[in-house]
Amino acid sequence: MNPFQYLRPRSIEQARAWLIDHPDARLLAGGQSLLAAMKLGLNAPSHLIDLQDIPGLNEIRLEGDELWIGAMATHARVAATPEVHAFAPMLAQLAGGIADAQVRSVGTLGGALANNDPAACWPAAVLALGATLVTTAGAVEADDFFQDLYGTALARADVLLGVRFARPAVAHYLRQQQPASRFALVGVAVSRFATAGGHTVRVAITGLGHGVQRWPAAEQALAGRWAPVALNAVFWPEAAAQGDVHASAEYRAHLAGVLCRRAVAAMTGLGAHPAPTAATTAAPASTAAAPQAVRAAAAPQATFAGAHALALPLAQVWHGLLDPTVLQACLPGCEALQQTAPHQYTCIVKVRLGPVSARFQASLSLNELAPPDAAGQAACVLNFAGQAAGLGGGEGQAQVRLQADGSGTRLTWQAQARVNGKLAQFGNRLVQASARKLSAEFFVRFAANRGGAGAELAPARRGALARVWATWLRGWRHWFGGR
Repeated sequence: MNPFQYLRPRSIEQARAWLIDHPDARLLAGGQSLLAAMKLGLNAPSHLIDLQDIPGLNEIRLEGDELWIGAMATHARVAATPEVHAFAPMLAQLAGGIADAQVRSVGTLGGALANNDPAACWPAAVLALGATLVTTAGAVEADDFFQDLYGTALARADVLLGVRFARPAVAHYLRQQQPASRFALVGVAVSRFATAGGHTVRVAITGLGHGVQRWPAAEQALAGRWAPVALNAVFWPEAAAQGDVHASAEYRAHLAGVLCRRAVAAMTGLGAHPAPTAATTAAPASTAAAPQAVRAAAAPQATFAGAHALALPLAQVWHGLLDPTVLQACLPGCEALQQTAPHQYTCIVKVRLGPVSARFQASLSLNELAPPDAAGQAACVLNFAGQAAGLGGGEGQAQVRLQADGSGTRLTWQAQARVNGKLAQFGNRLVQASARKLSAEFFVRFAANRGGAGAELAPARRGALARVWATWLRGWRHWFGGR
């Protein structure tokens, strides 16, 4: 483990000042993910800023008909607090089932939420209860706080202060855990709130590989009929789940429905009944109603493919692909890019994703160049490889095609990529999901750099080109993104 300085601020203001002064510092809020990453050589922060001495961050209290849980409240304390049991037994039950006693006594609510692990339990409960997360930048609704895999609304110097829960009429959480890690293969949280017009239902799912997500189709069905049988014609689409060595995408999608029905059965006292088969029924259209479901709709593949419309002439888009200045500006975290030969580059990319941080040395080359022709077409092949010291590396190839489309340009691509070394041990499921998350960011930068205001990316096809560039030149987002 590399040397670091250990800091214990006495106020939020001091913690934020240190975060600003030390760009490579990390907040320590239990450290159950961060310290493990440091031991494996996956993170080497310059400073650890321990939040445990800041007054008030571990408070748990009732505020009228709302419950406040401070960000530094440990899982064990949440599980043992009578006010939590009386207010929402689901929260105490969930906290008491996290990992083992040692982790529960150290790990915190804020640390779990800020890390937003795609198989963590707390994000599902917070999203299902529609909680409000209070940060130093203001209050953020749960629907806006969780931003896909390991991503949250927290900015670099933001600190999560606590979470405010409204009282549900009833709520329940169930999970099928992976025996070794005790993370959720799939976890489902269901809540029901009394409203002036009757009741509203919220359903959140964790463990499917994309980060915590709402399930609008299940919510609509349960709002119409509060019984397990209401879910008999509702299925999570297999394409919106990811498989790995522990469980296939098909199994995870099926398990989501099973657990949801069991949760409703536990709250209603009605039988869950055997789960029907989703072979002839799926719900991709209805699940696309909410942002979380939209992000889940793109099925992860070993081969990425997608398209993007730019409000720019073909010549300008082509010029941008060949311009090293544009490439460097569009690659998040790119600290340096040097041209070594025509259309060949080396670059250094600073990666900070979740509990992992590293600098990648990468190469990028553009080959098989076919400049714009009389038919308004152009194409090239991108080859790239990256290495992050002892972590391993990755390589990939993308076929890119440009087609003039009126006054604009349509960009399509197909790409393949793979990793090796320690990176491969994290599993293709998370690697692929990280590529999906990073694609939009690259294209936003590329479109803005090329003056592409008004360019629009199809939500279900957010792209392979950026996924590959972002994945191998910027580094595997799924390990980073939280405290």
